[in-house]
Amino acid sequence: MYAIDDQIIDRARVGDDYLQPLLAAVHCSPHHRPRCLCSASETGGVDMYVARISGRYVLKRMPGTGPHHASVCASYTQPMELTGLAPLLGTAIREQPSTGLTRLALGFPMARSTGRAAAQADTGGIEAPGEVDVSKLSLRALLHFLWDEAEFVRWVPAMSGRRSWPAIRRYVLMAAETKTTKTRDLSELLWVPEPFTVAAKADIAARRTAAFARLVGTGKHRKLMLALGEVKDIAPARFGRHKLLIKHAPDCPFMIEPDTFTHLRHAFATELALRQALPDSKLIVLLTFGVTAAGVAVADRIALMNVSTDWIPFESVFEHTMITGLIGHGRRFTKSLRYNQPATSPLASLVLTDTDPPTACFLVTATTTGPPPQPDPNLPLRQWIWNTSVNAMPSIPPTTRHTSRTDLDRAPSPRHNAEEAPHSTPTKEAPSWPTHRTHPTDDSMKNSCATTSASTTT
Repeated sequence: MYAIDDQIIDRARVGDDYLQPLLAAVHCSPHHRPRCLCSASETGGVDMYVARISGRYVLKRMPGTGPHHASVCASYTQPMELTGLAPLLGTAIREQPSTGLTRLALGFPMARSTGRAAAQADTGGIEAPGEVDVSKLSLRALLHFLWDEAEFVRWVPAMSGRRSWPAIRRYVLMAAETKTTKTRDLSELLWVPEPFTVAAKADIAARRTAAFARLVGTGKHRKLMLALGEVKDIAPARFGRHKLLIKHAPDCPFMIEPDTFTHLRHAFATELALRQALPDSKLIVLLTFGVTAAGVAVADRIALMNVSTDWIPFESVFEHTMITGLIGHGRRFTKSLRYNQPATSPLASLVLTDTDPPTACFLVTATTTGPPPQPDPNLPLRQWIWNTSVNAMPSIPPTTRHTSRTDLDRAPSPRHNAEEAPHSTPTKEAPSWPTHRTHPTDDSMKNSCATTSASTTT
C-alpha cells in the first residue's frame, strides 16, 4: 500500500493506465513524496521518490530508508552497516532523488594510452585492502552495485524458476539506466550480451559490432567499455595469450594479455577455484575492454563473482551450502555484498527476512578481523553466527513471520515478473539441513539464537 498525492493506492489492485499518470505528476513535483505504508512502526509511512526508467515511472526507496520498511516489503534492505556498501554511500555513490540519478565515482580508467603496459586484473581490494580508495568504486564494487540494484541479491520462494539470462540482462541494463559517471552515462559504457540463438546469429553480431564501433581507433588514447556476462571458459590462445569466452557471445572472445592473466589468477584464485569445485554454480565477469584497429576485443581489467544456480552471489563453499539450503527449504533472505571490502572484514553474509525481527547471519573464520558490526540500535535485528573454522553449521532460526498470500504476490519486486524468465530451472532436492527439534515459541527462539551465537564464536 502506498500514499500518493493524498490517495491510498493498493498496487495489486491498480493498473498502470491509472498509476502511471499519477506517478508522472509526482515526478514533476519532487517536493511531493509518495509514502510506503508497509511498516506500522513508521508513522505516516516511509518516504519514497519517483524515477523514470525505460520510459516508465517507478517508485523507489529514498537513500538510507531500506531498513525502515517491513522485511516483507519489496523496498526492504538490510542495514548498510552489515554490507560493504556503507563506506561508499555519499562518496563513490551519490543518489540524487531530485533528479532520479545516481552519480558514480569509478576507481579504474575508461581509456588507455596505446603505449602503456598491459593493465592488471582488478583486485577489488583483495591484494592490498589497505590501499582501497573508499571514495571510488573498484571494478568488483561496480559489479556488486549493479547486482544489488538489479535486486538479484533478494530471494523469496515465489522467485523459484523465474531467473534466466534474459531476465538478468534486462534488469542489469535497467539498473544502469539511471547511473552516471564523471563523463558519460553508465548505460552508454555497458555492454551485456543478448540471448544467443543460431537463427539470429548474424543480426546479433551486427548489433554488437555497431556497439563496439566507437572503440575502434588508431589514436594515442584508446577508449574502453564495460562488458558483463557469464563466463563460459578462460582458455589458452595462440602466441602466449588467453581468451575469455562469455556465454551468449560464442563468436566474441576477449583476448587476455599474459600479465593480465597472471594477476587475474592471483587476485581471483578463490572465485576460480569455487567455480571448478561447484559445477552447478556460475561465474560472472565484469571487465573493461578495448577494440584494436583490426576489430579484436582485448580485456583491460577483469573482476569475477560467483553466483549459485539461482544467481545469488556467494563467497565460499560454506556460504553456498547455506544459500542452497535456504532456497530448498523455502526461506526468504537478502544477500550482502562486499564491494571494496576485503574477505577478512566481518560483514553479514545475508539477512533472513522471514524471522521477526530479521536475523543477520554471519560466517566467520580464523582470519576474520574484529567482531560483527553493530547496526542502528533502533532497528530490531538478531544475530546468528557460524564459525566455519571450528563448527559444523548450527541450527538456522526457524520462520516466525507468516506471510499472507498478498505478501507472496508482491514479494518479487514489481519489476521482476514471471514473464521475464520463461525458462524454469529444474526443482532440486533440498540438502540435509540442521533444524530445531520442535517449533519454538518467540521466547525459545530468542534463547536459541543467543545460544547459537555464543556456541559458534571463539
